[in-house]
Amino acid sequence: MSVVMHAIARETDIMAEIAAISSEQSRGIEQVNLAITQMDKIAQKNAVLVKQVAATRAVENQGQRVFEVAALVKVVGVECEGWLAFTGSGAAAASATATVTVTATAQSFR
Repeated sequence: MSVVMHAIARETDIMAEIAAISSEQSRGIEQVNLAITQMDKIAQKNAVLVKQVAATRAVENQGQRVFEVAALVKVVGVECEGWLAFTGSGAAAASATATVTVTATAQSFR
């Protein structure tokens, strides 16, 4: 009978060890899950930042292109006609017209 009692006690100890190891394993899995969730959030934030950087670069490129095109535009001539008249009270009246001629090279529109 003492052999049976000893075997039961040993089995009870083994069951307690299995329960403790299972609990520890469960906590480890929870920590791994948490780490994966945090890495996923960081990856999503990085993806958003990459899109923002790409959009910023696209806007910068467009702005640079505007400056390049503007640099190729040349004001060729300005013609002005007009008159200015003063009344007896010191007030002035004016009329003017202006014609501006602008040229751009063909390469500016590539």
